[in-house]
Amino acid sequence: MNRIQKKKSSLLRTYITIVAVVCSILFLSFMLIYIIINKWYMNEAEQSAQARFLQAQEKATEAEANIINLYSTVTSSDAVISYLKTSDLAERTQRLNDFSQLTGAVMKINPDVEAIMLYDAAEQLIATKGPLFFPRQDSIVTNGMYGFSGSITDKENGYTFFQVEMPVYSRGNSGSYNKLGSAVLLFGNSGIQDIVDTLSLNEEIYSAVLDQNGNMLAAAGTWREEYRDFIEGQQENGKYLVYIARLDKSGWRIVNLVPKNSFMNYVNQIQTINLFTYFLVAAALIAICMLMYNKVVRPIRRQMEFVVGYTRDTNQRIEVAENNEFGEMAEKINEMLDGLEALNKQIVEGERKYLELDYAKKQTEMIAYKGQINPHFMYNTLECIRGMALYHEEKEIAKLTGSLSKLFRYNVKGEELVSVKEVVKNLKEYALIIDYRFMGKFKVVIEAEESLLQVFLPKMLVQPLVENAVLHGLEPKMDRGEVNVRFAEEQEENMCITVRDDGCGMESEELEKLRIQIKSYDEELVYGTDKHGIGLSNVYRRICLFYGDRADFRIESEIDKGTGVTMILPKRMGD
Repeated sequence: MNRIQKKKSSLLRTYITIVAVVCSILFLSFMLIYIIINKWYMNEAEQSAQARFLQAQEKATEAEANIINLYSTVTSSDAVISYLKTSDLAERTQRLNDFSQLTGAVMKINPDVEAIMLYDAAEQLIATKGPLFFPRQDSIVTNGMYGFSGSITDKENGYTFFQVEMPVYSRGNSGSYNKLGSAVLLFGNSGIQDIVDTLSLNEEIYSAVLDQNGNMLAAAGTWREEYRDFIEGQQENGKYLVYIARLDKSGWRIVNLVPKNSFMNYVNQIQTINLFTYFLVAAALIAICMLMYNKVVRPIRRQMEFVVGYTRDTNQRIEVAENNEFGEMAEKINEMLDGLEALNKQIVEGERKYLELDYAKKQTEMIAYKGQINPHFMYNTLECIRGMALYHEEKEIAKLTGSLSKLFRYNVKGEELVSVKEVVKNLKEYALIIDYRFMGKFKVVIEAEESLLQVFLPKMLVQPLVENAVLHGLEPKMDRGEVNVRFAEEQEENMCITVRDDGCGMESEELEKLRIQIKSYDEELVYGTDKHGIGLSNVYRRICLFYGDRADFRIESEIDKGTGVTMILPKRMGD
């Protein structure tokens, strides 16, 4: 007991040490996270914001390049050049369809394109295609090749658009280029808006794309009036991260203003949650450790002491000291030990009786099985009769006796497993006997697929079913009858054996009674009877013994339509 008491004290000290170490780790972890969040995280946040801005700037520059490339496609199109070259109204009407097709193709390439307008050399509008129309903006400033307009706002719905203009030239015979006019494309701002949205992770972060005059083309986040000074570069403030870049081709500016407190608010929330969580975890850990020691460790150690002592004295029982699950478990252990003691006695007695019964049962079965197969002397006697019949030239008697002799010889052979080919051969001999016996009234038809001839199965599985079909299915009826035996492939690993007659059949009640009798074979000690021969029960028992639950045995019958027995057996090839 002193050694156990020392172990208990050591365990308590271990618990206290663990609690102290864990609390220290929690405190250090909190301080480390506080430093990381306030310094490293802020630095990472600034780098992340700058990286997002550079990525957005790159996307905006790429969008500019895509617009200019699209313009090159439009201004170099034969449909546009041909349309601008002609001044005849009728001819322009004919070429309008080509211009419409070009417009549709351009809108598919860039869904932001809302309309395409063509102006002649005198800057007169001569064609427009698209669902929207805004006149050419005076704010378009061209550099000789292309020009971007400022923001265009639809007063009805507040949507923002912009125009891009590019001149159209044709090459003359002398090799010089002549200006035919210009093409103006009207764009929606959804593509620019998508770029801006990627910068505004929350409502406090403001991002926008501004035209040459500082008007907004697209924006996201909350606008504050103080931002105007930041955008114009007139004031700096350490509370904000200000990113501004000018787009070379359009002259627009992309702006991103990030309040630093938008990061710190998140950080402060995390710190508060962490601090509260750490206190709760530390308090819960201490409480759990004490509770575990008093409510779990002590009862377990007491039960361990009992288990150690139980091996020396199986008559002792555990003390029930707690009024909880451990106390209930102690009671159940005592009940279990009482039950085990009684059960052990029953098992010893039952095992003795079972061995005696099993031995008697096996002896009885051996006697029954041996009694169902005719001895060798019957085969020798039949051979003598067959010899005498041949001597007196009684060929029919000799043939019948020969078939019966082969049938008996097949039955007395020592092998338990035979091939389907041998089974078919034996059934044909049996069919010949049936044909002679009933003067050709009953026929036994046998079919076997070639692939199954070398499959092996236990002897005397099929013949008893055929015999049962003849005696109980065909013999009671007045008309001719037939038993059909078929060996067929079921699946790659199974075969199906069917024995079906067209005899008198059975009522449903009689069929159900037979099924119960077959499935209750284990309650019988002797399975063959004078009435049924080897019988269906014997066949079903042998299938269960040989194949286990991998085999299936079914019997179906209908009055005046016959009975069918189906066996699904795993295929077993010869060695």
